[in-house]
Amino acid sequence: MAIRQIHVIINPIAGAFKQASALKHLLSRLRGEGFIVEALTTAAGGDAWRLAAEASVRADAVVAGGGDGTVCEVANGLTGSTVPLIIWPTGTENLVAKSLGFKPDADRVVACLTRGHNRPLDVGVANGRSFLVVAGVGFDAEVVQRLVRTRQGHITHLSYTLPIWRTFWEHRFPAVRVFNEGRLFWEGQGMVFLGNMSRYALGLPVVRDARPDDGLLDLCIFTCRQRRQLIAHSLRTLVKRHIEHPDVRYARVRQVRIESAVPVPVQLDGDPAGLLPLDVSIRAGAIRVQMPPIEAKM
Repeated sequence: MAIRQIHVIINPIAGAFKQASALKHLLSRLRGEGFIVEALTTAAGGDAWRLAAEASVRADAVVAGGGDGTVCEVANGLTGSTVPLIIWPTGTENLVAKSLGFKPDADRVVACLTRGHNRPLDVGVANGRSFLVVAGVGFDAEVVQRLVRTRQGHITHLSYTLPIWRTFWEHRFPAVRVFNEGRLFWEGQGMVFLGNMSRYALGLPVVRDARPDDGLLDLCIFTCRQRRQLIAHSLRTLVKRHIEHPDVRYARVRQVRIESAVPVPVQLDGDPAGLLPLDVSIRAGAIRVQMPPIEAKM
């Protein structure tokens, strides 16, 4: 089916959003190419999800203009539909966009729409909420919680400095239990990650071998009881040697439950997502992405 009706969902406070003129150029370019364009701006959390759900029955394609949180919300709204997603990245990390080869470039978006190919991608589901990149339990989720509590306006990489520093000194590495397909897989103090894509914050390849189209999630567990172990894990992860270490468990899974005796925070794609317990599963091929043509990926 030819793409004609496009909904562009824009988060105006995503990351260092200083691309008003570039976005206006995109909208003008799309209309100049003959597309029917409806630009929609979010005002609060959940708006992108709602707007995408509405677009799933009205539009031929949806462009998500924002960071990973916005992209994930839009994906939530499109999950289960055949309406494809295109990403205009404006956030701090843009993990999904980088993994898939999207850039804030009007020519690339037009190429996606006119000459691109439609690709099915898996979606992780955690306590009924979708995620595209990673679910994290423990240390990184506590960092995200601290960041959100103190957020004022745009987030930059510097915004993470104080939350990381405070979490480094105050985190207690609570014990958790991880069940794979209903059976106890691991129990102890540490950090747990479930990845659908291999990219992670600051370029750390935590779920190193994850693929978004294999129908599986990559489970990575770091045994960690104290700060020196956290530093050692981080250094090994930087050089992609962490999976082989005896203090790391790595597996590909379809269904996982994580529990704890004390409150432990959870993050999904860099947004806070409450506390344990957490039930996580994978929906294979649940969304469609309109990918750039091969010659446009350079």
